Parts: sequence; C-alpha cells; structure tokens
Amino acid sequence: MHKYNFKAFNPMKVSTVFLITYAAIIGFIHGVGEILQTGSKSNTYFIYALDVVDPDKVWHAGLPAFSVIPDFLTSGIITVLISITIVILANLLIESNYFNFFPLLFVLLFLFGGGFVPPFIVILSTTYYVIQRKSNLNIKQPSFLRKLIANLWIYLISVLMLWLPSSWIFGWIFPVFMLQISSATFIILNIILPILILVSANLKLAIGTNIT
Repeated sequence: MHKYNFKAFNPMKVSTVFLITYAAIIGFIHGVGEILQTGSKSNTYFIYALDVVDPDKVWHAGLPAFSVIPDFLTSGIITVLISITIVILANLLIESNYFNFFPLLFVLLFLFGGGFVPPFIVILSTTYYVIQRKSNLNIKQPSFLRKLIANLWIYLISVLMLWLPSSWIFGWIFPVFMLQISSATFIILNIILPILILVSANLKLAIGTNIT
C-alpha cells in the first residue's frame, strides 16, 4: 500500500468535502433549471427543476424536488446561492466543531428546491465523518479484503466524479438506454457508491495511520 502523510492528507476529510461538493453541484443544477423556468409557478410543493413534458420518459425524471416557494425564479436563485455557500463553507468548516451542524444547510437546500439526493449524501457523509473523527480505528493486521477496499478509494471517487458530467452526455446521446438503466444507476451511484467511498476512505486512513 502506498504510504501517505496522513497528518497532511486525510482520506476521510477529502471524501467528505468531495461528497458535499458533489451534492452541492446537484443542488446547483436544480437551481439553474428552476431559474430557466422563470415566470412559472407551482401549485404544489413538489416540483420538477427541469421543464419536461413527461418526467417519466426521461432518465433524469425532470429532477424532482420539494420547494416551499411556488415561484421558480425565486426558488432557483436561493438554491444556487445556498449551493455556492455550501461549497465554500465545506472547506472552511471541515475541521471545526461547527461542522456538526453542516447538514442544516442541506435542509435549507432541500426546502428551496435543491432536490432529494443532496440531503441524503450530506447527512450520510457528515455523520460518518464526525463519528470517525471521534473514534480511534487502528488496523494493525488488515485482511486482504480490507486492503482491497482501501486501495479502491481513489477509483471510487473517480467514478462518481466522472459520472456527473458523463451522465448528461450519455443521456443526450442514448436517451432510451439511460432511461432503462436510470433506476439501477440511481441506486448504485447515488446511494451505494457514496457509502463505499466513505468506508474505503475510513479503511485507508486506519491502515495508513498504522503504517506511517
């Protein structure tokens, strides 16, 4: 296994900031989509960030969201501003005790049209990070499986990093195929993969701390 200076490079810290940024970008996309629907108003709290004729027939399902503000322009502007604020504060507060309250920003993002996925990813990652920061996991003799999962960390992050832009490209080129696999990709990439990234980062930190 490669040796890192884990005092300067913390895989858990990197993973948490990355997942928060990833979630904020999703929220930002929701906000832009809502701004593009300027002049429209919703009669319900459930909205679609993208204006599509039939959300069930597109792979992104129109980016469903919840918003307490019926006006799309106002909701979109607030969502974009909150998303930008989240990215900035994630890097500033990651080592602070105030970081424990960070999920509250994503509650706001959820309430103003930022989508359903971002709050899940952030609550998961911040909770995992806070628990890990208070624990003292130290693996002296890691098993082959633990080593394998730890070594996959950078590749798991790379997959999620590439998925966000490539999904829109593939969705444009192969809309029918993307629609057919949309349920599977949603579960694997938005639920399972973030969990694997955090587990892998935690193992990498625990094993690396012991060998450095």
